[in-house]
Amino acid sequence: MTARRAARRARHSTSPSRSPFWRRFGMVAGTFVAVAMAAGAVLWFLGMRTPAEASACRNPDEVSVGVDAAMAPVLEQAATRIPPEACVNFTFQILSQQELAAKVSADKDAPDVWVADSAVRVQRVVTATPPEVIVPSLASTPGVIVGRTGEVPVFATWLSVLEAPDVQFSDPLASGSGEVALLGAVSEVQAGLTEAKALQAATARLAQKEGQRSGAKLSDTQQLESVAAGGGFAIVTEEAWLTFSRTTSGARLSASVPKSGAVSLNYPMVVTAGNGSRAETVAEAARVLAGQVATEDGKTNLAGQGLRPADSSNLPDQKGIGPVVALAPASAQAVGQALSAWAVQAIPFRSLVVMDVSGSMEFPAGDKTRMELTQQAATTGSKLFPNTAALGLWAFSIGLGGGSQDYLELEPIRKMDQVVDGVTQRERLVAGIAGLSERTGGATGLYDSTLAAYRTVQASYDSRAINSVILLTDGANEDPESLDLEQLLETLQRERDPAKPVVIVAIGITEDADAETLKKISAATGGTSYVARAPEDIPSVFADALLARTR
Repeated sequence: MTARRAARRARHSTSPSRSPFWRRFGMVAGTFVAVAMAAGAVLWFLGMRTPAEASACRNPDEVSVGVDAAMAPVLEQAATRIPPEACVNFTFQILSQQELAAKVSADKDAPDVWVADSAVRVQRVVTATPPEVIVPSLASTPGVIVGRTGEVPVFATWLSVLEAPDVQFSDPLASGSGEVALLGAVSEVQAGLTEAKALQAATARLAQKEGQRSGAKLSDTQQLESVAAGGGFAIVTEEAWLTFSRTTSGARLSASVPKSGAVSLNYPMVVTAGNGSRAETVAEAARVLAGQVATEDGKTNLAGQGLRPADSSNLPDQKGIGPVVALAPASAQAVGQALSAWAVQAIPFRSLVVMDVSGSMEFPAGDKTRMELTQQAATTGSKLFPNTAALGLWAFSIGLGGGSQDYLELEPIRKMDQVVDGVTQRERLVAGIAGLSERTGGATGLYDSTLAAYRTVQASYDSRAINSVILLTDGANEDPESLDLEQLLETLQRERDPAKPVVIVAIGITEDADAETLKKISAATGGTSYVARAPEDIPSVFADALLARTR
């Protein structure tokens, strides 16, 4: 969006030439101003300038403020209420939060003050001089679920929202509405309301779907337009919903929050002007501007934009969704892990699944066989991926492929929605997995099959995806004619190409699996290994392995 500029004069209380006495006076007066503003009144003081000097104000301080379209009108209106003798010109740069964060991070054409939409977005910005948050919150708006009136389900948790098949969910790294929904789900996990693995599975599906989107990311408005036209529901902010509700299409939509509560965007004010006296001048001017937002007039302006005040109190005239239970904030570590996981999961997934069908896979494992449990886990796992993910399937045991070849290709790597002979790849994989029990027998041809699978994925490498081999076995190599472990590891390390990384994710089925060997094989490619030591562990370990993606 092209930057829009609106110069406003506002009072500030700092002068570079202020004496120690005036510095002390400014500190006291600044505190008094903040208290007075909280009560809805404003007390001004002049610093070093006399009234005559202030009215002349030939050399005003120039302070630029970066803000998004939602908050810009509120700040512009706040600036008009600041007396002109303050001798500060505020210039507003109205850009998306992504654009503002990029400017601040690059320290190129960055504003002196950044009104971010969330503290989490500020924390993710890396600069030589960390931005200073001077006002923790100017406003707030909770995440909400929007659908056609009468069609919005009553959800218990944010996890159940994210698991719904017809949800529209924005990238939390780019969108404030996506961020508050994900952080709401993370808060639920920390509160013991939901399970971390279930959230991981839900976000993996959504991240893959988002990662494969062609063109620009959908805005809140575009998502709401889609819901109004075609049904389903979208996760946006209350502000976005109220803004859209003024349109003809928006009048047909309603919103709710899960019973567990919600997380809100909090609009912190951040000084990005660096260190020293310049930063102090900017900070004092920005606090005066923020003080005007906290007045009754400021709260009225916020409500006009569909924004709640900093304390998250209800909007007037029964606007919005009414009282919202605030979920306890998740730890900074949990938030960082969730966002990092999303970034990895959003990269397209491309894998060859290589499954052991040796005779020992028919051994009992609880009330089922090892093969039956593995088939069950693999079938369930195939549902974790969107249509745009690409998977293939091999089976292996000694001589299975004919002669000395221990592996057999059942399905080459294709996107899950690709149709072959009238059947989608997803359906072909499920059928192939179901038929594995008919192929069991013989001994374990592990090493030759592993190397062949690695080379196959590497030869058809897709630079837009995470390329991997998912290897499942319940035993050790039993092929006397194959290369040995040392030769396999040496070959994998030699053929490993940093420009075309392929990782092996190894899954050992029960304690009979050679866990140490599988660990070495995975490590040689930069991958990971897992062991399902008990029958009941197989489904969860398989899901963990599918979701653990690294470059």
